Amino acid sequence: MVKGEEYKISNQVRKSADSFQIKFCGFTRVEDVHAAIDAGVDAIGLNFYPKSPRYVTNTIAEQLVRAIDKRVLVVGVFVNEAWDTVEEMRNSLSLDAIQLHGGERVHDVPVSLVAASVIKAMPWRAESAEDFEMATEWTTNCKGSPLKGFLIDAYDPDQHGGTGRTTRWDLLNPRPVPLQKTRLILAGGLTAENTAQAIAIAKPDAIDTASGIEVSPGIKSAKRMREFMDAVQKAKVDGCPWLAEPL
Repeated sequence: MVKGEEYKISNQVRKSADSFQIKFCGFTRVEDVHAAIDAGVDAIGLNFYPKSPRYVTNTIAEQLVRAIDKRVLVVGVFVNEAWDTVEEMRNSLSLDAIQLHGGERVHDVPVSLVAASVIKAMPWRAESAEDFEMATEWTTNCKGSPLKGFLIDAYDPDQHGGTGRTTRWDLLNPRPVPLQKTRLILAGGLTAENTAQAIAIAKPDAIDTASGIEVSPGIKSAKRMREFMDAVQKAKVDGCPWLAEPL
């Protein structure tokens, strides 16, 4: 992992929403934001789903965005939220991307959000016609191509991400046809202990974790964040060219 002054220099260039490599999600505290940026993360996710244990109010989100201070990307996570609310928060917080973690359909995206950078979160289950159809719909009907990637998370019938459950990595390699037209962001139970194996098997374009860097939901561990970044840096895997780049 790039450390000290070398890291500070390399992190001055922010990645775009369609090129970030590592995203940490579900922040609730300013001190954790600082620790994540010091660790070298590319993007930070803020959860605006009221039923999530990592939910943040507008006031807290404003404090976190000020702490981030445009040093890394800010992704807003929404679950079946009213589109006018999504747009309002995207504008007021200057979100770099919006992550849709519910049953949102691409044809419902309003024209005002077509230019937004959208990440569609969804599970990928073996022989699931529902998942196949959802992915196909988003890649073939995106007006203005706002989709910046699919975030593949573990399936849970009641919760929308952050469960700590592990995604079926083996189902993603070879890359399923509906997932081949855009970036694949791997999530679902990733930790410092298993991320190298997950990358080797699934060969994603980026990775995302929330519970894997926490001591409790929404409370991050600086030590675990550093360990996660170290583990990724050590995972030199063929088929993942971004791992050859400095983090």
